[in-house]
Amino acid sequence: MNVRTASLTRFLAAAGSLAFAACLGLVLGCSTAVSPSASTIVTGAVSTVPVIITDAPSDQLVSFSLTLNSITLTDSAGKTASILSTPTTVEICHLNGIEAPLVTASIPQDTYVSAILTFSNPEITYINSSGQPVVASPTLATTSFTFTFPTPFIVSNSSTSLLIDLLAGQSVAISGTTVTVTPIFSLKPVPPATAAPPMGQNGTGMEQHGTVVSASGTTLVISPGSGANVSFTTNSATSFQGVSSLTALTAGELVDVDFTVQTGGVLLATRVQLCPPPPNGAQANLLTGPVTSITPGTSFNMVLMQGLGPAVGPVSSTAVPVFTVTTNTSTVWAITPQFISLSGLPFTPSFSPTNLTDGQTVGVVTSSVTGNTAVAANVYLVPQTVDGTVTAIATAGNYTAYTYTLASGSAFGSLSGATTLTVYTGTATAGPVSTMAPPAIAVGSTVRFNGLIFNLGAGKFAMVAGVCPDGAPGI
Repeated sequence: MNVRTASLTRFLAAAGSLAFAACLGLVLGCSTAVSPSASTIVTGAVSTVPVIITDAPSDQLVSFSLTLNSITLTDSAGKTASILSTPTTVEICHLNGIEAPLVTASIPQDTYVSAILTFSNPEITYINSSGQPVVASPTLATTSFTFTFPTPFIVSNSSTSLLIDLLAGQSVAISGTTVTVTPIFSLKPVPPATAAPPMGQNGTGMEQHGTVVSASGTTLVISPGSGANVSFTTNSATSFQGVSSLTALTAGELVDVDFTVQTGGVLLATRVQLCPPPPNGAQANLLTGPVTSITPGTSFNMVLMQGLGPAVGPVSSTAVPVFTVTTNTSTVWAITPQFISLSGLPFTPSFSPTNLTDGQTVGVVTSSVTGNTAVAANVYLVPQTVDGTVTAIATAGNYTAYTYTLASGSAFGSLSGATTLTVYTGTATAGPVSTMAPPAIAVGSTVRFNGLIFNLGAGKFAMVAGVCPDGAPGI
């Protein structure tokens, strides 16, 4: 799709929004790259540059992990600088709607004209036309990608951040049962934020989910499950949800952090949300993914997009892609708390066991995980992404209502049986987090939306978009 930019994973309510929504799952490995000679390496003063990752998602994919083996910048003289020396595995699909830290790199100050990314080990789970999850063993068509910056990327003592966008919708081809992965990336520098985004933007933007390592003074350190810990600075403007202050957090708790990049490579937390712990006080686990089938009143099945916590891995495993989640009278059902602007709609937004539907993406908080089964303490409705075409535009109160035909192969469509839904956007929903203005949406526009999908009954569905459209053209 040519619409994109960055917005959600909300904390799965904590991916959601559980103030924990889905931690970035980064997995470390070993590097076998041959070190270049000193004469070909950029030297000199270095700057701290946060490297952020996001994706332009495919609506058909449920999980897409890829190991990034190296990322190398090249200057106009042909000298290089490495910004990722340790192979790191990322799960891409949970990044729809959000940008999250990949690594903080020390990059020599220079002007760079291109970047080379190398990668391996793709893993794909998708929903077929029959609404069944399929774990694929994809063919990797290439192991490297070269990107030329349209305008040279300048690293100076006034550091910026570097956004890496894996264009999943363009990178994965599914034909019958054959899956081919040809990774395509877009990179661009993102200047330091001049101001924190206003509250009420529904969690869209830069976001990280993880486990608290430490919280003291003004510094919060969290672990994304594996990979390097991420440090955030807080200030008097930082908003806390579910917890009174930074120092009230304890090690091991799950949190969701919205942040901006400041001059000097500092990650400033603008919102910190605590995932509510299970009632028994045990350490929480978070499961995030779409619902695939429901046994009313007792349980549902979900495909694991991402897991966080001691009992589940940070990246979905091909061995157990489907979890059975048991619910009971103590299970709490809620809408991710990041969506704070849901008033004035022509319907009453609600989420409960009675209107849970196949295809909705949920975040499940649990302290009880055995193999691929879990007992839910909390179930949250969290944002998801859909692709499709606008067929009509109307006004509904303070909202713009788009009649929307889902794209062929849509995972939500295949699971729910829906072919259309109504998407509501307005001043209460967040616009794209981008320095570029999105194109005007008209009848016939192909658009990707990210937001909450509600089951209205009788085969009708509505989405309240957190991002409209989900990104600027080309990224």
